[in-house]
Amino acid sequence: MDHGAVAARIRSARKALGLSQGALGRRLGVHRATVAHWERADGFVPSVDNLRVLSKELQVDFEWLAVGRMTGKTEPSSAAPSSRRDLESRLLQLSRHVPVSFLATVVALLESASTYLE
Repeated sequence: MDHGAVAARIRSARKALGLSQGALGRRLGVHRATVAHWERADGFVPSVDNLRVLSKELQVDFEWLAVGRMTGKTEPSSAAPSSRRDLESRLLQLSRHVPVSFLATVVALLESASTYLE
């Protein structure tokens, strides 16, 4: 396993989801520094168990994350979601990691926008 390549794929998948190292660490129950080490070419390799959890949290295929091989799911993409369901899912996912005050602003914005659509 080429650790430098694994580190780059972890970093790429995390950034594609718009997550900070700290946010990913909180989701995984590890310290931000652990994520930083996983993302460094000279850092340490995550265990197989951690790679499995990472693949689920980062929404990428385990084999792609571990060895760069595609098996169905593709590598992460920053392209816009293609359906309403995808957008709603992404919005819900992101909303879990922002302050309540920011959420209130987003809700107010959506509510005011809906008045123009009616």
